[in-house]
Formats: sequence, C-alpha cells, structure tokens
Amino acid sequence: MITSAEQITPQWLTTRFQQKGYLSKGTATDVHIGETFESTAAFLTPLKVTYSLEAENLPHSHLIFKQYRKEWFGGGIAESAFFNEIAAHTPEPPIFHCYDVAYDPSTQYCYFLFEDASVTHAKDPPKAEAFTIELYKQIIDELLKFHTHWWEHPRISQDDFLRGRGGPLRMIDAATPEIIQRDCQNWRGIQLPRFADTFQDEFSQEMYIFARRAIDNWEGLYIDRIRDGKHLTLLHGDLHRWNIFYPKNPSIHGLYFLDWETYKRGIGPYDLCYLVGWEASERRREIERDLLRYYYQGLVSDGILGYSWEDCVYDYRLSAIATLFPAIGWRRSFEFENQRVRFEDWDCHELLD
Repeated sequence: MITSAEQITPQWLTTRFQQKGYLSKGTATDVHIGETFESTAAFLTPLKVTYSLEAENLPHSHLIFKQYRKEWFGGGIAESAFFNEIAAHTPEPPIFHCYDVAYDPSTQYCYFLFEDASVTHAKDPPKAEAFTIELYKQIIDELLKFHTHWWEHPRISQDDFLRGRGGPLRMIDAATPEIIQRDCQNWRGIQLPRFADTFQDEFSQEMYIFARRAIDNWEGLYIDRIRDGKHLTLLHGDLHRWNIFYPKNPSIHGLYFLDWETYKRGIGPYDLCYLVGWEASERRREIERDLLRYYYQGLVSDGILGYSWEDCVYDYRLSAIATLFPAIGWRRSFEFENQRVRFEDWDCHELLD
C-alpha cells in the first residue's frame, strides 16, 4: 500500500496494471510525477507514463493519482464502491477510467489511479450563452444511463445506501425515516440558525419562517414519498455544470461526470432540478419544463413503467424544495434566494400546506 505519489515507480505501476488485467505484454518503463494539487477531499498528482514497445492492452499515458485526506477517508470508501460496483455494472457510464483503487482502514490511506481526463476534456463549462438546451439534453441522456439502470434496483436498498450521507447535500438522501428526521433536526437546530446569523442584515424574519416551514414539512413529505421504496434510483447528488468534463473533440469523446462522493438513493428528477437550478431565473424558466419533459420521455423510452408524468412533476416540485437546503448548509444567501424564486415558480407552498 503506497502512501504518496513519490512512491510510484514503473515497477509498481507494471505490477498493479497486470494485477488489474492491463499490460498483457510489456511494462511501464518510466513515470514522470507532476505537481500535486488539492481539492477539498484529496490530493491529486498527474503522472506521465511511458510503456515498452511490445506493451499491449495499454492504459492511458496520462494518469491522475488521487489520495484522499484522512478526514475524508469515508468518502474514499464510498467512491471505491461506486467505481467497483456501481459504475462497473452501468452500461457505458459517462465517467473517466479508474485503473486502480486501494484503501487500508487501519491507517485510513485511500488512493485511486484514474485516466487524466484533462488531456481530452475541458473542466470549465461553456459560457452561459453557449450552454444550450442541446447540451442540457446531452447531459440528460448520460444521466439517464444511471437513473434507468438503477431504478428500483435491489442494490440501492442495501445497508450502505440506508446509513445516510453527511454534508449539505444530505436532505435528498432517501435513507431511513429515522435518518431523515435526524437530518431535519440538524437543519432546524444548527444549520438554519447559523445561516440566519451569518446573513442577519438581509435574511428577514419572514424568510426565516419560510425556511423553517420548508424544513418542518419536508420531513413528513419525503418520508411519505420514499416509504414504499417505489420509483427511487441512484443520484449523482451534486450534478452541477462544474462537475462535468466537456470533450474537446465531441466526435471522439463524450461527456464525463465527476465527483461521485455524494452519490445516494433518491428521486430521479432531483439531479436535473439541481443542475438547472444554477441558471439565472429568467433563463431557467425558459428551458426547465421542456428539459423535464425530455427527461421523462427518456425514462419511458428506456422502459420505466408505472411512473406517470404527474409523478415526475411531483418529484420535481419536491426537488425544488430540497434545493433550498444545500444553500443553507453552505451559507450562500444568493443561491438560497435563487432557489426560493424557483420554489415560488413551481408553487411549492401548495405541497407544504
């Protein structure tokens, strides 16, 4: 078990690749270790690998070594389950290639060896005016690969999906009623008061009452919605436009979704609702319903039965309530206001009555 990028050698890479079924012939002959950069959860180091001339079944030459911070070890375990189980059983998943993952609970070391998608893809999304409805539809097409394959799948009802996931994105997690109740209590007693204290000059008492009412009613609404386990699926959970890699040459490569640490069980329309919610309100209003219809038609075309258009709209309205909560957890007043406007647009007050 290596504990840093500096320990990576051609011999180590050759051994790991061969153990994983790559490099049926030949070896890695050289590795150049680039400059490490950081994310919230991990350290990431680019690698440039050279292979011997007779090498076959070649991995990518440009790789990323990702090492989780110890305090994010649980996220690494979740991501390893995603790549080893979820992605591995999803037809043509829109993700970059994962060559290796290993972790040690005793030391809380966890690493991944990925394709370096920055070679073929751009991390920054197109500018707002170039983020077309056609691009949104391409994203939906890729999202449906996960949603339809894992729709009501027994795997997403197993224990690891029912333990609950932390962080500001937890409220959409279709875990157990007890965990939903616990999370709502956390938002009532800790997150909302912190948010109100941070923005006390602009967050009126009326807005506080509104947010508290949304939290209080969400508890029963969501527990009722997920109680029978019907029409639930695998969510990315944090699918915004900066969590997508965009191909530099779309004729060769497709979109990649990244940052799967927050995947969870939930209602499918949430991923679309969360994605579109980053738009300015005027633009969102122009495209939102058409995109929801496109998403629904994709579900039907892929064989999802017994889930009506009315069901889909209801879940989207529930999702419009749920997108209020990350803004509170992150303490982003502008984002909260943006989501509050959408709450009004979809007449979500009616659901809270």
